[in-house]
Amino acid sequence: MKNLTVVEKQSELINYIIHWLQEEVEQNQDIVDAHENNENAIMTDGTDDIYLGRYECAEGLLDQISKWRKELDD
Repeated sequence: MKNLTVVEKQSELINYIIHWLQEEVEQNQDIVDAHENNENAIMTDGTDDIYLGRYECAEGLLDQISKWRKELDD
């Protein structure tokens, strides 16, 4: 990676985190949709709740990051 300043490195790290969180939300959307529609479990090993938790955590953190960014922009 090119020579980045500390602030640039922190900004890139935050971008990586946001991207990863967005992928968690996207990858687990089917499980969340099935759960919300009271459909049968999608995961054959019974780990639906784990993926629901990952989705909720990722979505919550994305929301919180958005709030913090708005606060910093004010």
